[in-house]
Amino acid sequence: MKKPIAVILAAALLMSLSSCGSSSSAGDEKASSSQSTSESKSEKSKENVKPTKLTNKMSDYEKAYVKKRSFSLLDKDLPEPDIKAGKVIYTKEKQIEQINKMLKNGFYTEEEAKKEMANAKDEEFRGAMINGVAYNLIVPPKGYDGGKLVVGDTTFKNKDEMYADVEQYCKSNNYDNAKTQSILKQTKAVTEAIISGNYTEMPDRYETQALIRLGDNDPYANNKHSWEYDADKLSAIKDKTEEYTVYDEQLGIEFLVHVTLPPNYDKDKTYPVLFMTDGVWRLNNHAELYKAMEDGEAADTILVSLAYEYNVPGTTDQFRNSLLIQHRQQFLDFITDDLMPYLCDTYNINCADSTLLGHSMGGVFAHHALYNSDKYENQPFGRYIIGSPATFNLYSTSGEDLDAKGGETDYAYFDRHETLDKKVWLVGGEHEDADFEQSYDGHDSILTSLKKMNERLESHKANVNYKLYDGHHSDYVPAMLLEYLKTEYPKD
Repeated sequence: MKKPIAVILAAALLMSLSSCGSSSSAGDEKASSSQSTSESKSEKSKENVKPTKLTNKMSDYEKAYVKKRSFSLLDKDLPEPDIKAGKVIYTKEKQIEQINKMLKNGFYTEEEAKKEMANAKDEEFRGAMINGVAYNLIVPPKGYDGGKLVVGDTTFKNKDEMYADVEQYCKSNNYDNAKTQSILKQTKAVTEAIISGNYTEMPDRYETQALIRLGDNDPYANNKHSWEYDADKLSAIKDKTEEYTVYDEQLGIEFLVHVTLPPNYDKDKTYPVLFMTDGVWRLNNHAELYKAMEDGEAADTILVSLAYEYNVPGTTDQFRNSLLIQHRQQFLDFITDDLMPYLCDTYNINCADSTLLGHSMGGVFAHHALYNSDKYENQPFGRYIIGSPATFNLYSTSGEDLDAKGGETDYAYFDRHETLDKKVWLVGGEHEDADFEQSYDGHDSILTSLKKMNERLESHKANVNYKLYDGHHSDYVPAMLLEYLKTEYPKD
């Protein structure tokens, strides 16, 4: 393998480093329905409400990355490969940071890390993204025609010679056939896209560390089978559902966003948003919520669910824990300062009347989001649903500080404020504690956490609805969401 390619490949290895740690985690979809201790009604006049303006803090790279495409979950295959390319600025500081993380995680010995740090220097090279996964091997320049290609001090007479060199490098490093073919497929896809012009040229970007490693970084993995949905019901609303891919540089992740517009959507009117994390499950709820609006049982509301792209197994606890627990602050930054402002720029949204839902690990995230909302200029939500918060996940078994004490004290919100100006639903399944009794390890169960959250909110005279449904961990969620839509967004 020629030296320039080997150097780029080493940089790619550093950039794919995961910071995921292991901790106990809630399995996620089981239970529920019924028994209320307080009621809350909404006061609103959507027709007279001005849309909310949030400050969009996306970088130029992130803004250029957003892509709208047709609804594709029901298609058997993935959408056509989405390839983006541009200059990557990879700083010495970032390299040292990642070498230290690799040392901590056992990828390097002290001696190896010291040697790598001594060689670290600022670098610039062409990089690409394939279906949201970073590709950092050879990326030809804009306008490349398939002929002569110069990489550093190495010259290939044509693309086929470069392909052969990449394949030989894989074999010399004893990569199995599957990995070799995957690398070749990615190399050819990027090269052919640049030759044909069927790619997006991106602004310069600073390479950021992916906080969640996407399996083996296979951009062609198809995990649509892991999504839980009723194909017939979703078919009925697919023409009302818009699909976006949005990239966050801070997290190093491409997200998939589904937006279902209400039955009588008028682009000149203003609507609240019901925003749901864990779109791998929640997209399925769009159909029933839409039907309730269509039948006149609830006011028109924009439905939004957020998930990983289809090449990521988004139901697995590894990915969910890393995003919703370990990196919940960065995830909140993304939703508050990037995604919701982008949606507000696209649709007329009344943020003060909009809702954020999180369930299980997502419930831990929603709790974090509520009690840290005051730290942001942007206020995208006036309402929160905290469903079955699996707070025991905050007590990491790996020694990582996940701010469990902050979770127990509502992140000191009431030290900063006397009252809470948000509306809150706290919900759970009456029988769900038994579902995870092996995971609590002496910490509060899900229902105990909910009860304590409610007591704290009531002591501060907050607007809270606390309700347990007859069920287990997640089978109550569809009925709860219907009740929430009809109660909080009633038809005038």
